[in-house]
Parts: sequence; C-alpha cells; structure tokens
Amino acid sequence: MSSEEDRYYNPNQVKLDITTDSKIEKDEKLQVKRIENKEDYMNILLEADPSKTSIMKYLKDSDVYGLKVDEEIVSIAVILHIDNNTLELKNLVTKKEYRNKGYAKRLLKHLCGNYKQKYDKILVGTTENNIPFYVKQGFDKYEKTIKNYFVDNYDEEIKDGNMQCVDMYYYSKELQKK
Repeated sequence: MSSEEDRYYNPNQVKLDITTDSKIEKDEKLQVKRIENKEDYMNILLEADPSKTSIMKYLKDSDVYGLKVDEEIVSIAVILHIDNNTLELKNLVTKKEYRNKGYAKRLLKHLCGNYKQKYDKILVGTTENNIPFYVKQGFDKYEKTIKNYFVDNYDEEIKDGNMQCVDMYYYSKELQKK
C-alpha cells in the first residue's frame, strides 16, 4: 500500500515526511493523531479562542487532530464540515513553548493533503494579524469580512498581540485542482 493509501485508510495515526521543513529537527518523530477525547484539550484550544462557549458550539461536530512530537501533542487543529464540498478550520493552535517551529504549518499541510480526497475547499476565519500566515499556507482567496465579530460575540476585549480584534476575515484555499 502506498503512503497516500495509508493516510486514507489509517487517518488516526500517520507519520509525516519532515525533510522539507528545516525548522523541524530531523530526529523528532512527528505523528498526526485524530483526537476523540476533544474536551481534554480545552486548555490549549482556549489559547486560540478564549471563549469556552464558542469552542463548545463547534467542537462536538468537528474533527480534531493533534500533531505529536515524540509522545506529546504540541499542535491541534479543529476542522468543521460545512457541506459535502467545504470544510472550515475553526481552531489551529500550538502550545506556547513549541511556537515558531513550523508545527501548525506542518499539521495544516498534512490535513489539507488528506482532505483533498473528498473536499473542494477549506475556509478559515481569522484576525487581521494572522492573515499573512494563512495566505502563505495557500488561503489566498478572500471570501468575506464579518464586521464587529469579536466585539459582538465575546464578552471581553480580544487581543492578538497588541492589536484589538474587531472584524473576522474569511479566506479560502482550494483543495482540489480543477
């Protein structure tokens, strides 16, 4: 069976090819693992979305994946199925001590590769500060802006770095070549 077939038939545990990302040490053992006990990871999910109420609205209907380094989950992605053609990345977060090492990027790349078998596109709603990250990952089609999203949907002021988050910006990435 080819590695593509392995990923398709065994989505719960897949080894990643890490030779293309120089920031990731070659001796690390990386795995993507589907997470069933989703609520056990609430603390890390709250680092990207500070509202437990908001997370609970999408968590139960979503697929959750973790990127394991050796035996520790260091990055998590939450994917919501919108319809038969479209997914939405609802949460992508890396534990603070593992940030800026390419883990979220690797996890996202892996998931997009797997989901392209069945889906046409993936959406992401993000803050203004994070747009460059997602554009670099191929989310290069602007979809829409939801004005005052963070003001209207969160009790407390949401900050990304020093910047107050007000609007939510949606971008998409095509998963299948037409």
